[in-house]
Parts: sequence; structure tokens; C-alpha cells
Amino acid sequence: MKKYYKIIIPVFLGIILSSCDDFGDTNLDPGRPGGENVSLVAITPTMQTQTHRNIVASAGRLAGIVTQQFIGFDAQQVAFTQYAIPESSLSDVWEFGLYTGSMRDCADMIERANATGENIHTRGLAKIYMAANLGLTTNCFGDIPYSDAFLGSDNLAPTYDSQEEIYASIQNLLDEAIADFGQTDPEGPLGDLVAATDWIAVAHALKARYYMQLTKRDATASEKALSEISLAFSSNDDSPIFQFEGTPNGGNPLALFGIQRPNTLIIDPFFDNLMDNDPRKTKFMTPNVDGDQLFFENGNTELFWAQYSSPSPLISYSELKFIEAEAILRTGGDPSVALQDAITANMEFIGIAPADITAYLATVTGTDLETIIIEKYKAMYGAAPIESWNDYRRTGFPALVANPEGANGSNPSGIVPRRFLYPDSERLSNTASYEAAISNQGGHLLDNDIWAFED
Repeated sequence: MKKYYKIIIPVFLGIILSSCDDFGDTNLDPGRPGGENVSLVAITPTMQTQTHRNIVASAGRLAGIVTQQFIGFDAQQVAFTQYAIPESSLSDVWEFGLYTGSMRDCADMIERANATGENIHTRGLAKIYMAANLGLTTNCFGDIPYSDAFLGSDNLAPTYDSQEEIYASIQNLLDEAIADFGQTDPEGPLGDLVAATDWIAVAHALKARYYMQLTKRDATASEKALSEISLAFSSNDDSPIFQFEGTPNGGNPLALFGIQRPNTLIIDPFFDNLMDNDPRKTKFMTPNVDGDQLFFENGNTELFWAQYSSPSPLISYSELKFIEAEAILRTGGDPSVALQDAITANMEFIGIAPADITAYLATVTGTDLETIIIEKYKAMYGAAPIESWNDYRRTGFPALVANPEGANGSNPSGIVPRRFLYPDSERLSNTASYEAAISNQGGHLLDNDIWAFED
């Protein structure tokens, strides 16, 4: 097995992790194995675990802050709320969560299957998860290393693929995964923690997501998304749901953050007010004695997304139906049925009573783009915060008011951030590629737009 992109010297690893920023090691899978002798059946679960941590740990929380689902109450979270988000903020996610974490594992799994001609379904699973990790990474940063990022010691300074190239790679990976799962493999995907899932249907759902993210770049994005949705899964029960361990060591990062940094991050008043008269509100937040809304309260089992064992969808049925509603609207159809199905799917997933679902649906009378995206913004809370940020950057909804103290050297315009900054490790160790990516994207500021979402 190759030594990948970022080579980590073990003697320093404890020092590196102990010096993490205020988001800390809730980003990392503490049980991650490594080495040439680790079998695929052991790599797959750690790859999946790390991927789902990537979705809801520091990158997800930062996305939740800038889209005003969360607000900093103390410590570094206050600075983040004011868009003082430095290069170091996502260093752990980039280094350990992605490039020597889940994406390294995916690359290893694909390489091993290619070399042996065996474990075709395991390779297909790795391609699906590589696509999802690439999506998250490019959503956060824009241009990113991929094509030559996993060549090992042969290339420790990989170039950055353009974001347009990354989106093409995502679709290619998902097409290849569909082909892999179409072949016979008696063993199935080894070590899969999301068992009994129709991975072909999941790949089609993810293709719809990544087509829909390009509505500003591709006039046929909605038609492409609808075509994929027709081949995707069709219920909450068929969704690819990862279940975090119900333990302090392997639990959902949102719960871990609530335990490790209590009350440094709370619910933003914007989201609090938006959830008034919504039956999900008590599943998302709880008031303290001062009237602030908390996303986490130790011992409060009603908070659906703040338990050690809270689930993590790779893509939820609710998200898929919201994509369908938007795509139908954009192609001139009536999105009302898909919109109601999307809301229902989310409410059923988190355990809202049928009568309360019916009563709430009666209050959702609009079918315009703003209504669809706001309802999606509510439903993605806790599960897919970066998707809400993507939707805001694509559509302008919800109509967020930027923090009045949000102008700074990294965000001179003071707008709601359009991207995050590459980690300082790239500036120091991959300088030429880093500078080329910055030049290609027109700068290295939080208010520099990325290709997918620029006007």
C-alpha cells in the first residue's frame, strides 16, 4: 500500500491532535486502523465512520454557523459567528478527516480491488463514498487535489483539480460504482456498516444531488436530476443511514461537541424563530433558563440530532424529495406533491406524530423556490448542514442577513462566507499547487465565490 499525500509522523501525532483548534478531535475516528496488512473488511467501517464524521463535525458546524442554524455563545465560536474563520479552522478535516482519512481509505480500497480483480462491490462502495467526500470537500473549498492526490510518495505535492473537473469526477465515480454493483460479487461490500442498502439506488440519488448543485452552471441540471431520481430509492427505509455508536468514544460529533464544549455554541435566534409552530422544534432545540435555545442538553433524549447514537444519512430520502420538488419547479411543473412528501419524510424520520405532520402540512401553502429551500433548510438541520449552505449559495435562500461584525481581513466585504480557506498546511507544504488554485479561483478570501455558485 502506498504512503499517501500527507505523510504523518506517528511520534508527533499526539502533539498535533492535542493542539487542535476549538472544534477539537470530534472530527476524528479514534478507532481508525492503518497499514498494509489491514484487511478490506476492517478498512470499510473506518472509512464510513470517518466520512460521516466529516459530514457533521467541524465543517458541518461551521456551515451551520454561517447559515445561522448555530451561533457562537462563547470562546472561538463567537469569532466564527463574526466570520473570523482562519486557515487553521479546517486543517484537521482536510489532513486527517479527508486526505489521510476517508478519501485515503477509499483510494486504497479501489486500488486493492483493481489490483486483484476481486471485491467489485467493495470497490463500488468506495467509489460512492469517494464521490461524497469529494463533494463535501469541493463544496467547502472549490478547487481541490484529486487526480494525483493519492499517488503516494511518488507525488507529495499534488495539483488541484478545478471544481468543474471535480464535479465531472464525482459523476464518473458514481457511474463506475453503478457498473460495479451491476456485476456479480458473492461477498458483497466487505465490512459495510450500512447493510442491506441498494447501493445502485444510492448512487443515482447522489448523482441527482450533484447535478442539482450546478443549477447556476448547467441549464439542464434539473432534467438530469429528475432522470436520476427516477432510479433512486423511494423511502426512508431504503435510505443509506449510518448509525453512530452510542458511546462517548464513537458517538455523533454534534453530541460529542455538546459534551466537550458545553454552551459555547447554541441555536441561532434566526433558526429558533423560523421553527416556531413547527412540531420538530422540540426535537431540534431546548430552552435554558435564560431563554437561549440549546442544540444539546445532557440527558435530554428528545433532541434527535444530539445523541451519541444519532444517525447520519449519506443522503436522506427527504433531501432527495426536496431535490425533486425544486427540479420539478425549475422545469415548469407543480412541485406540491414532492414538497409535501419531502417534509413528511423528514418528520417521519425523526418521529413526529402523524396528526402533527398533517396539521403542519396544511400550513405550507406555497410552492415557490423560497418555500422549497426554507423547508429543506429546516429538514437538513443536524444531518446535512453543508447542503443548506450549498442551497443558500445557489439560490439566496433563506434570505440571511450577514453578521454586522462580519467584515475582516479574510472577509473584507462582510457578506455571508462563500467558501472556507485552504488550510495553512497547504500553503506551507504544497505551495506551488496552492498558489495556482488561488490564482484560478480569483483569490483566497471567504467572500471569493467558487465556480459552482458564482453568478
